[in-house]
Amino acid sequence: MVRMGGATEVAEALGVSRQRLLKLRERADFPDPIGELAQGPIWDLDEVKAWNGSGLRRSTSGRPSAGATAQTLGGRFLVEDKIDSGGFADVFRAVDRKKTGRVPSMAAVKIIKDDLVADDLEAVRRFKRELRMLDGELEHPHIIPILGHGEVDGGRVWYAMPLARGSLRASLDEMAGRPVLILDLMRQVCSGLEYIHDKAIFHRDLKPENILRLDASTWAISDFGLAVQAERKSTILTSAMRYGLGSQFYSAPEQIRCARDADHRSDIFSLGKILQELVTGETPMSTLMPASPFRPVVEKATEQSPGKRYQSVKDFLTAVEHAVEAPATKWETAEETAEKLSELLRDPQGYESLRTFLTWAERLDEGSRDNMQALAVVMPSLGSSSIAELLDNDEESFMRIYRRFTDHLAQAGFPFASCDGLADVCKRVVRAADGHSVLRQTVNALAELGRGHNRWHVRDVLTEILQGIREPEPALAALEGLRDAGRSAVHWSFENFTIRSLHPNLRGGIEAILDNEH
Repeated sequence: MVRMGGATEVAEALGVSRQRLLKLRERADFPDPIGELAQGPIWDLDEVKAWNGSGLRRSTSGRPSAGATAQTLGGRFLVEDKIDSGGFADVFRAVDRKKTGRVPSMAAVKIIKDDLVADDLEAVRRFKRELRMLDGELEHPHIIPILGHGEVDGGRVWYAMPLARGSLRASLDEMAGRPVLILDLMRQVCSGLEYIHDKAIFHRDLKPENILRLDASTWAISDFGLAVQAERKSTILTSAMRYGLGSQFYSAPEQIRCARDADHRSDIFSLGKILQELVTGETPMSTLMPASPFRPVVEKATEQSPGKRYQSVKDFLTAVEHAVEAPATKWETAEETAEKLSELLRDPQGYESLRTFLTWAERLDEGSRDNMQALAVVMPSLGSSSIAELLDNDEESFMRIYRRFTDHLAQAGFPFASCDGLADVCKRVVRAADGHSVLRQTVNALAELGRGHNRWHVRDVLTEILQGIREPEPALAALEGLRDAGRSAVHWSFENFTIRSLHPNLRGGIEAILDNEH
């Protein structure tokens, strides 16, 4: 709650006369009033108090001298040496004088850099208000609290938090690819994140640098000074302040476009990117990662659309737990599992049957011929209603699986008799799914499959799909698929009378492919 007061209350807070207050108000760094009443201006008394204890009230102007680095901020934090520096702030080790004992209690003090203050004064004002909002509000074993905040010379904001042993960034190598350690970390981080989401606070800057190690086995999220309360919907992602709010590899796309659009699902996106880095040991510059039980979790958490991600931290953590537990289940060959799933999908008992298929298929390694052959065994068992349900409930996951399936059709060999079923399920997917990419993938796969196996039914299915095209854009998308397949596949797939029955864009494009001898 903001404490407000007029000139009399401000003078009392500073311990000066009203005449002295008039002089102090002439300083450029004196806090601005937050409102105006008939009796005069009013101030945020907490902001005045922080200014008073920040070391700004010196009789001389200008920057602190070299010796002033040892100043006490907020009457509490005795600043010592610099321990880190980033694009957003410098970090100093400090003694927390409020906590006494035989062993000094240490804190980390972050001081915003000069250029950020100079570039965007309004952003700094909003940032200070966020810090006041969060100060003392967050108490949880897996978050790093803000111990205090204020300003130093030039209007640079500082805030203090407990000094940790190090960040997740320094421990990635020891954790990469170790599911038990990853799960333990994620349980702690998710516990803290769920706590702040319950308070309608979003972090907006989750990344390995902001997950700190308190002791050998305890982790906590830091830098809640960069968070935002849901009902305020404020943003400080303007001009130079962008440097401190998120990283391009961990920030959700809607947050990068407009900070006001960030919500709890933006934090879940960041969790997914952190999980990806823990699993692969590599910076998550894209969402592509090798097959593993964690891959479907990462792919869902990092969907471009927030509505397609996990909708709560709890849902995300449950998926991580299942991924860790999955390898402990009874092992079967891909072929054995494929046979069971094919039988299940011929008569699915509700969506759970389809979810079982999705979970299995997403974990397959597209680099493994046996895995992809198993997928090719199962896919023809999907009827039209099952495909429609999959598209309605988890379109992104199903389309990723379908893309891997069609890539395999275009390059692998199959028993002659199975080609018809493969072509038919492709036709069912094209009828049920929207989008030009699925059309291009399917046309390419069928052209290659038909030519490679000399199977006329495959050619008939391809022709039926193409004859159903009436608009220019899908015609061009299908043509791209034929170009990818190449001249020999196109030559095998079409008779002259068939070509004449197609959309003009397709007709001209196919003729151009066939006329090209190279």
